[in-house]
Amino acid sequence: MGWKRASAVLILSVLFASLAMAESYISTASIFELGVSARVAGLGGAFIALADDEAATFYNPAGLLQLSELKLSSHFTRPFGAFSHGTVGTAGSGWGGYFLLLDSDVLEERDLYGNPIGTFHYTSTGLVLGVGHELSGDFSLGLQLKVYGLALPIQGFGISLSPCLMFRGGSRRYGIVWRNLLNWPIRYADGHTEPWTTDTAVGIAWELGTETYLIDFTENLITRGDVSCVRMGCESRRFYPLVLRAGTNREGTSFGFSVHWKDARLDFAYLVHYALPDTYVLSLSYQDFGSLGAGLEELLAGLGF
Repeated sequence: MGWKRASAVLILSVLFASLAMAESYISTASIFELGVSARVAGLGGAFIALADDEAATFYNPAGLLQLSELKLSSHFTRPFGAFSHGTVGTAGSGWGGYFLLLDSDVLEERDLYGNPIGTFHYTSTGLVLGVGHELSGDFSLGLQLKVYGLALPIQGFGISLSPCLMFRGGSRRYGIVWRNLLNWPIRYADGHTEPWTTDTAVGIAWELGTETYLIDFTENLITRGDVSCVRMGCESRRFYPLVLRAGTNREGTSFGFSVHWKDARLDFAYLVHYALPDTYVLSLSYQDFGSLGAGLEELLAGLGF
């Protein structure tokens, strides 16, 4: 079992190193680096200061107060063709939650010397809960809870808490998230433990007409002068209900769009990686369940039920 866990960590480190915003350490909890939104993926991963839809639960729960209606969201991607990653979430004004699942294809198990000795399967899950509280008209606080569970090839469990805030001033918004500031190490069935990656992430967003510009970065930009932690994106609502977006970060460039139809929104993003195969992300969101129920009743009535 020890070799299987070590093999899983090695494979995840290679595959997800290009996705992690924190460069110093990659843990098996990298499921939380994959994101939950095609919209955010199309923005290069920059969303901390905007955080104006259900994905705020994942990126900055202090923004959840901007939601006025109950929303449901689903998301799917195939990272590098080797894993299936899916999420489902719901959020309302001041609260939200997401369930994440990462499941691998059959992986090759190797010994200490790199010789193949068999195969195994990798499955991990994550739960993200977020709440937001308004202190004033322009200032809000938030708190995020992450629960990590490794099901295969060995069992593991860990919890972390991330406080956050958001400030709005005119056409600009600012967000800060102290990621995994309080945490309990990930513990495995074989007695091994791993720490969570901790850092401080900052976001700035500003609106100019129908365009919104975003930039996110971590403490490494200030303490180390490390520009590789910077993520930038732009979203244009000029052609609404078609919304266009583009983004960039150290892993590559992204392009995406959204199509709005009544209370539904379809998001798509295409990620062009510098060193790894290109990938796509697809999300579907829906709000106002009252109208959804009425629509279903009308459809059933039309079918004679």
